[in-house]
Amino acid sequence: MTGRSGRREAGQLENALLAVLWAAPTALSSAQAQQGLREQGLDLAYTSVATTLTRLHAKGLLERSSAGRTYVYTPSGRAAQEAAARMRSLLGGGRARAVVLSHFVDGLEPGDEATLLELLRRAEADPGDQAGRSPARPGGAAAGEHGGNEPRRPDTPSDHS
Repeated sequence: MTGRSGRREAGQLENALLAVLWAAPTALSSAQAQQGLREQGLDLAYTSVATTLTRLHAKGLLERSSAGRTYVYTPSGRAAQEAAARMRSLLGGGRARAVVLSHFVDGLEPGDEATLLELLRRAEADPGDQAGRSPARPGGAAAGEHGGNEPRRPDTPSDHS
């Protein structure tokens, strides 16, 4: 995660924090996110974590709400859209695209495979109705479009019904 100079490469802390937040069953405070990073082997100062969360919120990649005297954070729908755009750009074109996709599929866990197959079935069944929608959620609603203040987490029981 760090280069020769000992410094992290641009965007790596943001990506690590987003991964911690996506994996969490509920919104996290800065201290909880810091602990999540520690569990991944990243021992960072609280101020570094809090500053990065604030910057991610300012970029529209995190939703933030008050919880007592602190803020708690969850990834926004935009965070998922930007991650998907980065994945598409990494695929490249031509023959390399198929090779990259093949390696990606080889690395999927069984639960991921089932989710991907379901998403492909939905896209095939209604190819004209997928723009701007996240088929991983019932009814195709993207994160934050379910009517509540917080985006729905992909790992909540209601998302697996």
